[in-house]
Amino acid sequence: MKDRIILHVDMDAFFASVEQKERPWLKGKPVIVGGDPRKRHGVVSAASYPARKYGVEAGMPLPLARKLCPHATFVILRDIEKYSYVSSQLVKIFYHFTPAVEPFSIDEAFLDITGCQRLFGTPHQLAQKLKNEIRNELELSCSVGIASNKLLAKLASSLNKPNGLTIISKDQIKNTLYPLKVGKLWGIGEKTCNVLSKFGIRTVGDLASFPVEVLKDQFGKVGEYLHLIANGVDDSPVLVKSPLEKSMGHEHTLPKDTNDPDEISSVLLSLSSMVARRLRRKGLQGRTITLKLRYSDFVTLTRSETIPKPTDSEHKIYRLAKGLASGLKAQSACLDLGIRKVRLLGVSVSNLVRDRFSSQIPLPFPEFYDQKRDVYLAMDKIKDRFGEDSIAWAISLIFW
Repeated sequence: MKDRIILHVDMDAFFASVEQKERPWLKGKPVIVGGDPRKRHGVVSAASYPARKYGVEAGMPLPLARKLCPHATFVILRDIEKYSYVSSQLVKIFYHFTPAVEPFSIDEAFLDITGCQRLFGTPHQLAQKLKNEIRNELELSCSVGIASNKLLAKLASSLNKPNGLTIISKDQIKNTLYPLKVGKLWGIGEKTCNVLSKFGIRTVGDLASFPVEVLKDQFGKVGEYLHLIANGVDDSPVLVKSPLEKSMGHEHTLPKDTNDPDEISSVLLSLSSMVARRLRRKGLQGRTITLKLRYSDFVTLTRSETIPKPTDSEHKIYRLAKGLASGLKAQSACLDLGIRKVRLLGVSVSNLVRDRFSSQIPLPFPEFYDQKRDVYLAMDKIKDRFGEDSIAWAISLIFW
């Protein structure tokens, strides 16, 4: 098999850098982006490199960040769409160099550039051209790691931040990996580090030389995986996203024509839940909600509403669909069409985008987290295991 060439692009202090781009007078100064620093529960979403010199880091409570760096400029995170737009511009630049792009989070991505040398030169030359284009087009800096797999490329991008360009070749794997703390490996968190330390495993070299059979006895299949990554082995592909679907929707013909508002609401909630579940399974969200309503005389009407921020929340979709239905009923009354009974209802969502807050892309803004999302995801898991009819909202069962 031909050796792959993988790039990992990681933006430098992305959220803080976007703020500095908008406000040039902040460049070179400590900037901390997060929640309201006056509130006890807020956390740091990003810190510029001058702020990091004072010990400020992402995930830190804001009061502590203010204590460490009181003279920093604190930016309250409000306009999430601003960062998403810049992220989308980054992805467009990535596609200038290869179609094999995997956005991994809002500020990082993997690129498979195997076979691109004839167009762009050596991997180092391609990476430098990419960095230059990002700098020229977006006025932002990034760090790039180059290696034969995603694991090593991601590690390489972290070694010389900010504005780094690092290559880990096959003959450099041991010298580069083995001295590092085991927690530097992608996928090994604090809990795993604590368990490994009980076996005297503190560096990547310790893990690489530890008997794999003992690791398998202690961790099962994960033990074998740990041994592989400690030796720089990773066969995971760059996951190229398929083209987005244009819309998702469901329709339901009622068993009996009705104008009962409770029955209509029940059906709309069921349809909204079905659409939202499909969106979440595909990792998508949508901004345009469309209601389809067919009367008993087969006259069909549709109405749509577009919201500022995309959603995969069934309750948001339901509230919008219900509002559109109320508007259509009011319109019928104004036109003196009498009390018309409904035969069919449909709910669809379009104007779709990738869900940047899905499990594949870590959420950097905890204070903006939809509190109902945990419930939706729990219900999804139950349906995955026991079937679509295993759990539902009570009101949707009344007439469904």
